[in-house]
This record gives sequence, C-alpha cells and structure tokens, in this order.
Amino acid sequence: MESRLHASTTLSEGNSGAPVGRVDSVHFITPLQENLRDVTRTLVGIVEQHCGAETAAAFEHMHRLSRSYDELQDDAQFQKLAAYVESLPGEMLVKISSMFSNLCNLSSIADHVHRIRRRRAYERGESSVLIHYGLQETFEFLVDKAKLTPQQIYLELCTQTVEMVLTAHPTQSVRRSLLNKLHNIGMLLMEMDRKDLTPIERALLVTRMRSDMNALWRTDEVRRSRPTPQDEARSALNVITTTLWDAVPRFLRYVDVALQEIGVNEPLPLDAKPFAFSSWAGGDRDGNPFVTSQVTWDVVLLHRFRAADLYLEAVETLMFDLSLHYCSDALRQYIDQLPQPPLLAQGARGTLMYREFWNHVPPTEPYRQVLAHVRDRMRNTRDYFGAVLSGNQPLADRIDRDSIYMHEAEFLEPLRRMYDSLIAENDVEVARGGLVDLIRRLQAFGLSLLRLDVRQEADRHTEAMDAITRYIGGGDDPLFKPYSEMNEEERMAFLTQVLRGRRPLIPRDGIPGASESVQAVLDTFAACARITHEVSATALGAYIISMCMQPSDVLCVEVLQREYAPAPPQRVVPLLETISALRSAPQVLSTLLQVPWYREHLRTAHHNVQEVMIGYSDSGKDGGRITSTWELYLAQERMAQVAREHDVQLRFFHGRGGTVGRGGGPQHKAILSQPPNTINKYLRVTVQGEVIQQNFGMPALADRTLEAYTTAVMQHELLPTPSVQPQWRDIMDRMSQVSCAKYRSIVYGLDDFVRYFRQATPEPELGILNIGSRPQKRREGGVETLRAIPWVFSWSQNRLQLPVWLGIGTALRDAMERGHGEELRRMHREWPFFQSFLDLIEMVLAKADARIAAKYDEELVEPALRKHGAELRALLQETIVYVKKASGARRLMDNDRMQQRAIDTRRSWLTPMSLAQIRALREIRESQRAGQEPGTATVDLFIISAKALAAGLQNTG
Repeated sequence: MESRLHASTTLSEGNSGAPVGRVDSVHFITPLQENLRDVTRTLVGIVEQHCGAETAAAFEHMHRLSRSYDELQDDAQFQKLAAYVESLPGEMLVKISSMFSNLCNLSSIADHVHRIRRRRAYERGESSVLIHYGLQETFEFLVDKAKLTPQQIYLELCTQTVEMVLTAHPTQSVRRSLLNKLHNIGMLLMEMDRKDLTPIERALLVTRMRSDMNALWRTDEVRRSRPTPQDEARSALNVITTTLWDAVPRFLRYVDVALQEIGVNEPLPLDAKPFAFSSWAGGDRDGNPFVTSQVTWDVVLLHRFRAADLYLEAVETLMFDLSLHYCSDALRQYIDQLPQPPLLAQGARGTLMYREFWNHVPPTEPYRQVLAHVRDRMRNTRDYFGAVLSGNQPLADRIDRDSIYMHEAEFLEPLRRMYDSLIAENDVEVARGGLVDLIRRLQAFGLSLLRLDVRQEADRHTEAMDAITRYIGGGDDPLFKPYSEMNEEERMAFLTQVLRGRRPLIPRDGIPGASESVQAVLDTFAACARITHEVSATALGAYIISMCMQPSDVLCVEVLQREYAPAPPQRVVPLLETISALRSAPQVLSTLLQVPWYREHLRTAHHNVQEVMIGYSDSGKDGGRITSTWELYLAQERMAQVAREHDVQLRFFHGRGGTVGRGGGPQHKAILSQPPNTINKYLRVTVQGEVIQQNFGMPALADRTLEAYTTAVMQHELLPTPSVQPQWRDIMDRMSQVSCAKYRSIVYGLDDFVRYFRQATPEPELGILNIGSRPQKRREGGVETLRAIPWVFSWSQNRLQLPVWLGIGTALRDAMERGHGEELRRMHREWPFFQSFLDLIEMVLAKADARIAAKYDEELVEPALRKHGAELRALLQETIVYVKKASGARRLMDNDRMQQRAIDTRRSWLTPMSLAQIRALREIRESQRAGQEPGTATVDLFIISAKALAAGLQNTG
C-alpha cells in the first residue's frame, strides 16, 4: 500500500497524473500580474483624485526605486530608496504608506483569486496543475495507487471529524470594515473572469470595482481603539454567518458527488459530523482581565441569538421548497401530535401577518405544517435569547420556556421525520436538497454556531484553591495545611479525597474577603454552570488550563467545577506549552489515569476520551523551532502509548498560530506529518488571527480549506506512515540538543539580549496597533514573560524572523560535519515530518531580509548592542546555506512555486514599508526621550507600516 509521504509527493508534482494533451488555459502568473496592474492603476487614480498628483507621483517614484533595488539587490539602490523615504514630508509619507498597505492587502486577494482561477481551470480539464489536496484526486489516488476500496473511503468520511476553533489571538491587523471591502473586490475580480459578459455588464463591474476601491481608500485603516472581547466574538461569528454557514453544506454536496464518481451511491449519512466549530472569543481569560464572567455569559447568549436567527431564515426558505402534498402515514401521525395553536409569543402575530405562510398552512401541505411548527419555536428561541441578551426580562418572561429549543435533538427530530417521509415516498432528490443542507448545518454548528471554550492559567486556580483551603481550615489551624503549602503528592491526595466525597468545599455564601482575582475565578465556574442549565448543555466546549504542569492542575479544576454542578461538566483539557511540560506530559497523563475517580469520570462524563492541548507557540519561544517541533512529536507518540496502556481514547488539540514560529503553515502538510495513531479520526485545531481570513475570506477559499482538512485527515488515517529509521531519530535528537543550546545561549544567555530585542524591533510600540483585547505580557520581566505572539510578530516586522530559524543552521551544520548530509536529504524526501518542517523553514527564510534588519540596527539600536545584530545576521546567512543543502534546493522555495510567486509579487511593496517603519520608530522614540508625545502622523505611519508588513509577509502572528 502507498504511504502518506508518497501520496503527498505524488499529488503535488506539477504534471503527474494530468490527462494527456491537456493544455493550460490559465497561465501560472500572467492573469495575477494583470489583476495587480489593474488594481494598482485604479488606486493611483483614486489617490490622485483625492490627494493630488504630487502624492501619486511620489508613490510611483518610490515604487520604481523599490523595484530597482529588488531586481539588483544593490547597496547603492537601497540607500537611494532609504534617502527618498527620509526626504518626504510626514503627512505625504503616511498617505503613500497607506497606498502600499492597501496594495499588500489587494495583492493577497488577487493571489487568492488566481489560485481559485487555476483550480477551476484544472477541474474543467484545461490545466495540468494537479491540486495535491483535491478531493477527487485524493479519492483516485486511494483507489488506484493505494488499492483501497471505495467503501473504505466512505466509512472513513462517515466517521472522521475536523473541529476548527476560532481564537481571539491578536494577529489580524486589518479592520473588519476593510476586510469586507476586500472580500467584495475579490468577488468582483472573479466575476470579471467570465467570458460571457456583455460590454455593459463588464462596464458595470468596473464601476463597482472603482466604487469599492474608493471606499477602501477613504476608510481609515488605523484602528483608533482597542477591540473589546465582545468585538472579537462578533468577528468570530461573522466568519460563520458570511462564509461557513453556506460553505459547509455546499462542500458536503461536493463530497457526495465525488463519492459517486468512485462508485459510492450513498451520500454521507445524516448523523455524520465531518466538521465542528468552536471559539475562544469571549472565553479566553488567560492574561486578559477584560474577559469576565459577564462577558462569557453575554457571548454565549449572542451565539444562541445569531444561530436562531440563521435557522429561522433557513426554515422559512425551506417552506417554499417543501410544498409537496404527499407524505408517509408516520409523518401524518406526527403532525396530529404537534402542539396547537402555534407557540408564538403573545402579540407577535400582528407583526407577521403579511409574511408568507404565517396566516394559514393548508392541511394538504404536510411538510409546511411541520415547518410552521419548527418556525414558530425557532422564532420564540430567537426572541427569548435576544430579550435576555438585551436585558428585556419582561419580554423573556412572556415566552414559554417549553416553546424554545434548548436541545439539538428537539430541532433535529422534525427534520429527520420529514426526511424519512420523503425517502419513504420515493422523493429522494427532494429529501437530499435543502432539507439535508439544514440537517448538516445543525450537525456542524449546533444551536450555538460556535461552542465556547474557556481558558485560564493554572496559577489562578491554585490561588483560588489556596483561598478556599485557608478559609475552611480556619487560617491558622495546624491540622489543615493551605493548598499553596502542599507538595504535589499532598495536593493529589487532598483533591482526590474531595472528589470522592459529597460534601461541598465552598460555602453557599462564597469565600468572604476573597481577592478580586480569586472571585473572578469562582465567578467563571458559576457562569459556566449557569450556561449549561439556562442556555444550552452544548453551548460550552472545553475548559483549558494554560501553563499546566502537574496532574493536580487538572484535578483542581475538576474540584472547582464540581462545586458549581454544571450539567454536563465541561471536559478539562491540560495545555502543554513549554519544553519541560512536553517532556513530563507522559508521566502527568499516566498519573492522572491511575486515579480511580478520574478514570471513571472520563468514562461516564466524556465517553472515555481524554483531550490534551499541545501549544506550538511558547514551546518555540522556550527552546527554538527544532526542539519545539521534535518535542511535540515525541510527546504525542509517548502520550498515545500511555493512553493505549490505560485503554483511553486520546484526542490532541493542536494550538497552532499563524506563523511557522508559532506552529503555523499549510495545514495539509502539517496533518500528514503527525505521528501515527495521534489523530484517530478527530482533529481539533485552532485557526487564529489573519489565518481566518486566508482560509475563509471568500466562499471558494472556504471550500478549499474544508477540502484540505478533509483529505489530509483521511490520508493520515487510511495510509500507512513511512517508517521512521532509528538513525533519523538519533539525528533529530542531536540536532534538537545543538539547536536548543545555541538558541538559549543567545535568547536567554546574553544579559543584554532583551534590551537589544526591544531596540531592534517594534515590540515596545505594538500596543499602539490596537489589534487585540489582551495585554502583550503576562507580567513584567524578560523574554519568558512575553507572550509568543508579540515575540514572533516583532521579529517578523524587522524582517529577521529570528524565532523560526535561530539554532537550525548550527544544528544542520553540525549534522553535516558528522557526515549526515545525504541522510538529511533522504529524510527530507522520505519522512513527512522532516519534509514539512524544512519546507516551512524555507518559506520563512525567503521572507527574511538581512539588509533591512541591519538598517533597523543602524537607526534604532545603541552602538554597544549592534554586535548582537551582526552575529544574528551571520547566523541567518549560515542557516539559509545549510537549509538549501539539506533540502537540495538551489533557490529558497523551489519546492513550492505558488508561495514563491506570492512572495515575489509583494517584495517591492515591502521594502519601502520597512524603511517607513524605521523612520516612524526613530521619531517616536526620540519624542519619548524628550518627554513629548509623538505626532499623530508619526504614530499613524508606524501603524500603517506595521499593517502593510503584516499583510505583505502573511503568517505574521
């Protein structure tokens, strides 16, 4: 049987498997270049109209200088460009920077459109480019090359689930107002590809394009205030309502058709759950004091309200479709048992008398009778949660709680009964139309659209438990030790004893004199319990413990949760974030699973599933990329073995960021590179910040994203993993040690490194960007207190990209000096894990620029510290050399021409923005040293340049 690696390699080779005689109808880059020329020309014209010819001419001159530097890579050209940036008046430079920023965003949209264009050409049989994650291509490979049966493929699709968790991580630097306009422009670019447009239709599209680009230019791209957690929750919901709500049923119809192509004539069953969606926005309180228990309560209500509104619209639409007057006897009997009259809130009918089907549904239209009942309950559901959310309790009290949907099964039952009736009456095509779409939406989105995870630091739970034990123990009682004074063994014994007993630990009136911090923790557990009782049993997802280090961290949360009796209890998920936590994880898991109460709790409350979240961000900041990646791989292998020994199903939750430095990168490769027996038909993964827009910003992008996840999980589960040679493990062990030692000797070993970092990057100024509700640091201190996002974001802004590669060049050089050069190249060819790792490093190295990083040092860093920058740039060059040797590439990114194309098309827009940012940072810091506030133009210049670089580089957070 073909292996996972062979599948990935074969399906990604440019012409492999292409039909004979197929000729590309869409060039690899020409249409993209034409789109970019058109939008650039349009934007220049708009700027000239609003800001004058001088500004437009200055932009074009700067762009010419940048292109010249990009082509020649000459110091003289670079200095000429830098001097021109310095010579411009501040206000004009702000406007020019905004033009570059808009073009970086437009370039991303144009690139997305071109990928969709090329994909459609392939599906029409007009292109030889083979999509390595395509559904049909994957099915054909599995059947023809891997020799799997169509039934095996079908059964896998019926039982696998991909759960995407939208987080509130502050890495999306573009305002939502601008994202909406960019989405419109992308859709217009696709529409303009149509060959059957009349001249008037094309002229209208051009007019709309100019209108949207005018609005784009005239909208302030600077976020003037920091978003609230509620703003972040609305943004997450917006992804569902604008894209995924339609994308999920549309893609699953595509799956059904693709299955038919390989001889499977049954669609996916109604109880299949290929996708699920959750969110952290409004529930992630780790280091964010603005996420309170009230915020969490409000966000869950908002989820229910928006969900009911969408379902109500879908049900009303379905009433037009299901006009049939034949039905089964079983459905007739069901209709006779439905409550009458319709369960509308008092006074609601007056506003509805002119709506279709509100006055009367004929008894000869049975499906509409059922849907009228469903519609009335869903309207009451929407009105009830809307009233509670807005504080209109009198309206909420007028709505009978029995007339609203509290459980998914209540909503699903009438839909299933109608489906069964249609099938029984041989109306199969009707059954598999809009009705199936609605059922599949319910399976994916539930009654809340997004389940809300809750996250809090382990230390906060320890603090709360300490306050509780001090209170119930009388403070100075020598027979009762405070929790903070117990060792790990004592904590485990105490917590286990509490869990086995029935006596409450927290008095009904709470803990008198509890600190604000402790009370916030207790209020969170009280809110979660209230949500399960009053909103929905499925409104919440996991309770995640960040910086979890010991088994007692998990049991402590179980105790606190039990005190408030949620129904059902949330699953408690340890988050392993540091190298030491990853290394101790197997022992922590083993200890937990040996606790009889906990083992029985998993079986009865969580279907014998233990979820563990692994963090890619802090582990990378802790030990460098090689060590982080390798320790994550080993920890998964070892924990999977522990779970098998205890007969527990282990589920990993992958906390990936947008950047390679935080575990990001193409998900298809990342999934295929996971160790065997670690996905087990269920993949849970975060989708963060700017990646949300990249994955779901347009309908076709959402389709491709769902496809990539589906095929990757399917290949991981169905295809055998290439055997990992013992010598490969030895090489990785050695490289991890060498890399980690080099990384820590610089990042943690140099006394003045933090001072250099804060001078050479915009880290001190990132708070000005207002791109997230959460503070940058957990507390004051060195690198260890800095959050991973600003750490990675800062190094990407100054173009050094240090967190991704530091230590890797040293490790590869050491391996090659030990005679492992050919073995490294074999690892890259034959081992998905190493191939994915090295390819992602190449992608980031292609975005690094040592000359620009040197300019940051020259302008912003005190002379005594510049030696650090010189050393780092030398290490960067060494890393590029050895990465290319290990991958066999002559030029970075030779293995991924699409990424190479994307980087090349943006490069000439990025260099001026780096130089503008250097000027802005210098002026801001000079003002601060003089005890003055920097000017508005200077601050705006910094913000716009940072956004431009984030948009142009992508994978920045």
